[in-house]
This record gives sequence, C-alpha cells and structure tokens, in this order.
Amino acid sequence: MFTPPLRPSLACLPAFAVILFSGTCPRISAAEIFEQPAVLAQPFDKAPFHAVQVPEWVQNTLGAGYTLSGMDTAQRERAAAAGVTLSEMGFVDPFFTYYPSKLLERRSPHVPPERLEKDLAEYRKFGVRVLGVYPPCLQSEVYEKHPDWRRIATDTREIPQVDLVKQPAGGMLCLLGPYGDFFIDVLAEIATQYPDVAAFSFDGLHYGGSCYCQHCREDFRAETKNEIPPVNMEVPAFRRYQHWADRRMENLIQRMQKRLKGIRPEISLVTWTTNSGRFGHLMDIPRNMPARMNLLLDAPDQEFWLDESNRGATIVPAFANAYAWAVTNHRTAFSEPYLMSHGNPYGKDSFPAHEIGRRMLLALTHGTSPSLAVSQPPHLQGEVYRLLGEVKKCGPWLTHKQPEPWAAIVMSDNTRVFYGRNSGAVEERYLANVFGFFRAALEEHLPFTLINDWNLTHTELAKYKVLVLPNTACLDDAQCAAIRGFVEAGGGLVASMDASWCNEFGDPRSDFALADIFGVSRLGSPAEAVPSGDLDVNFARTLGAAYWEKRKGVWDFLPVAGSPQGTPRLKGMIGEQPVTFKGPAVKVALRDGSASVGGLAPKPGGAGESLPAIVTHSFGKGRAAYLGAGIDAAYYLYSYPYQRILLQQAIEWAAASPSPISVQAPMCVHAVTMRQQRDGERLVIHLYNDLNTTAFHAKPDEDVPLREEIVPIHDIRITLRGYNIRKAHLEPEGREIEVKGTQESAEILEPRLDVHTMVVVELP
Repeated sequence: MFTPPLRPSLACLPAFAVILFSGTCPRISAAEIFEQPAVLAQPFDKAPFHAVQVPEWVQNTLGAGYTLSGMDTAQRERAAAAGVTLSEMGFVDPFFTYYPSKLLERRSPHVPPERLEKDLAEYRKFGVRVLGVYPPCLQSEVYEKHPDWRRIATDTREIPQVDLVKQPAGGMLCLLGPYGDFFIDVLAEIATQYPDVAAFSFDGLHYGGSCYCQHCREDFRAETKNEIPPVNMEVPAFRRYQHWADRRMENLIQRMQKRLKGIRPEISLVTWTTNSGRFGHLMDIPRNMPARMNLLLDAPDQEFWLDESNRGATIVPAFANAYAWAVTNHRTAFSEPYLMSHGNPYGKDSFPAHEIGRRMLLALTHGTSPSLAVSQPPHLQGEVYRLLGEVKKCGPWLTHKQPEPWAAIVMSDNTRVFYGRNSGAVEERYLANVFGFFRAALEEHLPFTLINDWNLTHTELAKYKVLVLPNTACLDDAQCAAIRGFVEAGGGLVASMDASWCNEFGDPRSDFALADIFGVSRLGSPAEAVPSGDLDVNFARTLGAAYWEKRKGVWDFLPVAGSPQGTPRLKGMIGEQPVTFKGPAVKVALRDGSASVGGLAPKPGGAGESLPAIVTHSFGKGRAAYLGAGIDAAYYLYSYPYQRILLQQAIEWAAASPSPISVQAPMCVHAVTMRQQRDGERLVIHLYNDLNTTAFHAKPDEDVPLREEIVPIHDIRITLRGYNIRKAHLEPEGREIEVKGTQESAEILEPRLDVHTMVVVELP
C-alpha cells in the first residue's frame, strides 16, 4: 500500500508535460543554468545572484493535477485523459525510503519493492511526468543518526531529544548545514537511478526562521565574527542574522540546481513555496525563506487557501496569486486552490461544485497556472475534470506572458519582515497599505503590475510610467538611487507613510531617504486623534470595550479647494464638508516647492493635531504624490469609497502619461492585461467576475466565498490607446469581436461575462 503523506499537501503536487530525459550526465555550465543579468544584490551576497533559467517544458505547462500516486490504474488513466501530465510520486517519506538507496537504509514496509517500478511504468504509459517527492525537513533515520543535524529553534546549545517511538518522524532538520548537502545527495541519487523523474517537489523547503545548531553557530561566527543573537525582530543584530540565514538557504537551492541539472539539464524544481502570497505565510516573521528564493525554483507552487484565517472573503486571495506570479519575475508559477469550506475545521462540508471554477479561474486571471488535487469526493469529481478541460482550452493564451506595464505597485518582503517585525501586527503595520492600493487599482481597472523590492533598478523601472510605494519603508541606497533617477527622468511616484525611512535591515534613518522627491521631511508619529467620548445612548448600549480601542486614529479629512484632488468625481462623493478618516498617519513638514492638497484635522471636540494628508511635489521632469495619511491602509482596514478615488487620482496625476488601457465595468470585475509573445504578439485581457451573491451576509471575520451561482455582467467596454490592432477575438470561445475606432483610440465591447473570459487583441 502507498503510505499517505504526513499532511494533505505532501500528496498534492502539480501537473504538467513534455519530454523525458535519460542517459549519461552532460556537462553544463552555470551560465546555462542561471539567467543573465544578475538580480539586485542583498546583504551577505557572496556573488551576483541570478534567477534559474526555466526549461521550455515548464514554461509550456499548465498546473493540472496532483494525487495520482494514491489512485488505481483506471483513475490514473482518466486523470491523464483530462489533462494531467505530471503528478507526484513518493521516493522518501518522513519515516522510510521507497527505493534501494545507498544513503538511506530503512525501506518502507508499506511499499513493496515492485511498486515503484509499476507506478513508473503506468505514469510513462499515460504520458504523465514524474514529480519526485521528498519532505526535506523531516526524516526520522537521519534525525536519529545525526543529532548534530537537528534544528535548534531557540538560543540554546541543547540538542532536541524526542521519543522516536511516540514521535517516529523525529523533528525538524537544519538545511543550512551538513544535512543540506546530504539532502542534495539523495536527490542526485534518485535522479540518477530514475531518469523518469522530471522534477522534484518538497513540502517545507525552508529553514524555519532561525537555527542555533553547532553548524549554524560556527558558520555565522566564521563569516561575521559574531554570535547568533536570540530571536527578537526588534534587535538589529537578529535582523542581520536573518539576512545571513536567507543567503544560506538560497545557496542551498543554487547548489541543488547545479547538481541536478548536471545530471539532466531539464530536471526542475516544481515545489511548494512558503513565501509567495498566501496570507498565512505572510504572517511568518521571522520569515521561513526569502521571497527572492522563488527565483531559484523552476516553478514555485502556492497552497492557495480561501478560508477565514487567510482572509478568503477579501481582496487578499486575488493579491496572493498576483504576488505568487510576481516573485518569479512574472515567469512560471502555480497555485493550488484548496477546495475546503472552512479552515477550522478543515473539510469540504457542503462545498459547492461551482466554487471550484471560481478559485481556479481567479488564479489564472492573476498570472498563476491553477494546479489541483484531482482526487475529490464523487459529487465534485465530474466538475474537477470539466474544469481541467476548460483550463486546457485556455492554454494557448496562458504561457510566455508578461504584464503590460504602466503602473508598478511594490510589495517589499524586506519591509514586511524588518519593518512589520511582528506577525500579529504586520497586517495593520504594512500589508494593509499594499492591499489597499492593490484593491483600489483593481476596482478602478488600472493596468498595474505587482513588483518586488529587488525590481527597483534603473532598467526595471524604465518600463513604467508611475511607481507606487505603499509604505515601502525598507529601501537600500541603490534602490533609492534608482527611484530618484526614475522620477528625475520623468517618471511618476506615489508613496505613503514611512516609504524609504529605513534601510534594508529595518534600521530607521534620520529622515526619508527620498525626502527631496516627496517634498516633505519626517517629524515622527502624530499624537493620535481621539474623538469625543459622547455617544448616542441607543448606539452606546451595543458597544463593548473594544470599540474605544477602534476609535483611536480618527480624523476629519479635508481636501484643499482647487487642488488636483478637488475633482468633480470626488466632490460628488464627499461634497464640500470634511469626511471621516480612520487610519494610520505620519507627521511631516513641507519642504520647498511642495503643496498640501489634503489634510487631517481632529474631530470637533476631540484631541489630536492637524497634519498634511496628501502632498504634491515636482522633482526633475517627474512628479510625486506623498500620502502622510495611510489612505491605502485605511481602504483595506476601515474603508470609505472616497479613499479609492483619492488613490486612483494620485496614481493618474503622478503618471508620466495616461493609461493606455481603460476598462468600464463594475468593480467586481477583475481586468488584468498581459502581453504574450508566442506565435506572434498580442494583448490578453483577462476578465473575471468576482461577484458573490451571498457576500457579507455572514459574520465578516468568519465569512468565506462558497459561490453557487452566476450573475452575468453585461456590456464591458475596453478602450485601447496607441495600439495598432489587427483583430480581436474572445477565448476560449473562439469568437471574433468587433474593434471600433483608430490606433489613437480603439474600443471593444464585450456583451456578457459569466465567470471568466479572455479578450485577445492581435498586434502586428
């Protein structure tokens, strides 16, 4: 019998296609394994960092299915017929090995010797590529024989001891020392013995945020002359240690890629990531792996959860997929929607079949390829296979794509960890700013690209007309120089709150590094505005003690008459009177040439101080809008519709040129534009209907999307400016659609959107 994995995701590893390799081990140079040019340097880099070159077969594949390892022959045949072209197969589990290894002695009593060869033959027969599985941080034989390889999570020299009878898996092993090399040796052994293995996947490929084993201590001391400090993100020395450990983890994957691709150049790492968008992983501080490590994986895969603990009923699931694609530099990423009703308890109770497609197509819309656990309960099985077929129909327009550049919104992993510092506070302290801008840009249908802090270079920024820094506090000197050059040359900048206040370690500067561009200097945190305590008695009787904590940080927002923000649209939303703003703020002083175009003032009768909320400033040939008020964070945490308009207007005002793409559609429609260069050049505009007919009816913090029906959206209007259009067609429907107008302004009307479609615009 197949031994099931320790947890469900061990058996849920993606599905793809192409050629199998066998034979002798060719020589391959690092230049053939890694891309040029180098990625922006990080602390403790010993050499230029290069992303791995993704093999063509990986680029051409779509995530299609896991769990074939637990199926019988007939089920595998049906899964392959539905489009599954790669699936997982276990070689090592936390207790045993399934193959004759010279490195691991304990063979599984649950897997007969002939089972592996039989499975390999069946995968080969059905055209399914093999994704070899090895859970890297848990292996009981290694744990027992090598106590010094065990991870020590706290600042002690005591090696963890467990009762291996009661806890046979042992405990976590440290990948940053000798065990990392042993792990690579086992993978190389499998790749050599089994040429059918096309890729490897690992559950938990990370170092856990800290390790105090003797090897980590000795290596850190040798390289830095210091001891590893206790885990405390408030201590600068520990923040430096985390950067050091990040580089050690990246180096493990670099060595792994060189070793494996030296055996077969096309062998790949198609594996789970623990830092690429899932909300629960964004709470991991210290981080388990640097986001940049995703560039070393041929195709990272995200466990995509929409349960209540992962903010399933908010904008966060859309962000999760956009960010999973972004951390690959918009190459190849996979996302497996978990088909669960709730996360606590985990289960599929009353899960609507219609929701499967909603989750898969949301992933696809934002750039990831949806992978899926194929084996489902009988009432869901038919819909799973139908949707795999739908994704397959979309296939010609899903690969070899890049975002169409205009606006760039930064998600900074260093800011999340070194400025956020606390898993319980990072959502409000930093992530809310990113989520707020992401939400506003998506609802306003602005063409935007989510980018990383390592993309802040002269070359990368030159693609865009406007850059958004949502409270991007941690920026190094090179990043600040690139941003300064971008704005001087005519680029637009929108930044909020503490952007550029800290260096790459999270150490505060005396002022914003970009103060000259913002037109303000940082004075500190303001005295919190607290409204008067007088409440209507009928309102007060429903409130608990927590209400008064929520009442902190409440101001009046006052737009300045005649400013760029004083548009008819804004006036139509808020009139001429002050409106409530509840959110974070930074106290700043205006510098020469800047103008306050919106302010915060205490509520009448309340305590606090008046502050500039929005400041505009020209710098070189470009211009900047600085938000001292965290309007972006507020639009996620405690939103008012006027905040969306302010964010949209700030982006459009600062941009070097107007958006080349406009979409008129309800805010529930996601419109994501990509440029594909494959058999010609084209724009692919994804339209996704996110309407939930039972949204917000449940208790908000427990609500999850369990959609059962479609409300079609009609008459979506797309305007394209400056494109020479040959024709347009709707896919996967295969229907040509009319394009009206000229190259200066062409218009396309999509009469009906159910859940998802692609408007494909063919270019010369």
